Amino acid sequence: MTNKLTVERQQSEWANSSIATPPVDDQEAVIVADNLSKHFGVTKALDKVNCRIGGASIFGLIGSNGAGKSTFLRLVAGVYRPTEGSMLYRGQVVFDNPNAKKDIIFVADQPYFHFDNLRKMSALYRSLYERWDQELYQELIRIFPIREDQRLDLLSKGMHRQAALILAIAARPRLLLMDEAFDGLDPVMRQNLKRVLARQVVDDGMTTLIASQNLRELEDFCDHVGLLHEGGLLFVEELDKLRLGLVKAQVAFREEVSSEKLMEMGLEILRFSARGSLVEILSRNTEMELRTILNQVNPLLLDVLPLTLEEVFIYELSRKSYVVSALLA
Repeated sequence: MTNKLTVERQQSEWANSSIATPPVDDQEAVIVADNLSKHFGVTKALDKVNCRIGGASIFGLIGSNGAGKSTFLRLVAGVYRPTEGSMLYRGQVVFDNPNAKKDIIFVADQPYFHFDNLRKMSALYRSLYERWDQELYQELIRIFPIREDQRLDLLSKGMHRQAALILAIAARPRLLLMDEAFDGLDPVMRQNLKRVLARQVVDDGMTTLIASQNLRELEDFCDHVGLLHEGGLLFVEELDKLRLGLVKAQVAFREEVSSEKLMEMGLEILRFSARGSLVEILSRNTEMELRTILNQVNPLLLDVLPLTLEEVFIYELSRKSYVVSALLA
């Protein structure tokens, strides 16, 4: 069982370290959280979170249930007022600020509709958001096949989410916030959504913040990923930098080769596991370094394998002696 005092001590130390903030200057940042806290009575949903998120990017916020993801999104959207600290959008306080909120749309985990079909809802959004794009709206209806006259209250959870996303994206927000964006969507619709979001980021400069429990949904999709745990932001990093210098390989040797020998040769091994004649190695090296070292022992097989985002997180966290099982279980 995880030692809770150890987790809390390490969480406090790490949350105050430079890793909790990606390298984004305040002038470039769309979202700036400064010692941000939100308490509900004695419950600390968020506690002294510091974060800077740049524009025209996709940011993934991960964490288990109760980690504070939804609370963070609602603070960014201006639904909640911070208990302590500040939440800024492009240098402006978000709460009770219509000028900031006109650029922001929040798609909640359970979308709510004021009217009973998309036609009426689109008319409402068109009246509220000056950047509404009717041509984009019609395109999204073709991509996510929902008829404008379908009763929204009779649709499935996945179709509810599709309807909410159609409205949100067609409004062309400068900042789109999504809570469990892919929940209830089938694989085809998930890929469609990813393509649409990526296009809007590139073509329209939209910033997207996605909260999810599922690391695999954010794989090869987000520019940065942050990890929330028990109200603290423990980890924020650019995905390309996370993967740089980590490599996984499957190897078969002609003769038995120990991990100690490979480490003496220069491999910084994080995991060494044998299954019959096959050995899987995860090391903190570049692919070129790994191949150069392993080729010295003439392997029968050497395949470099793709790293999952979950593996990257586990070993980055382990490197800092963090209790991983409490975070990603």
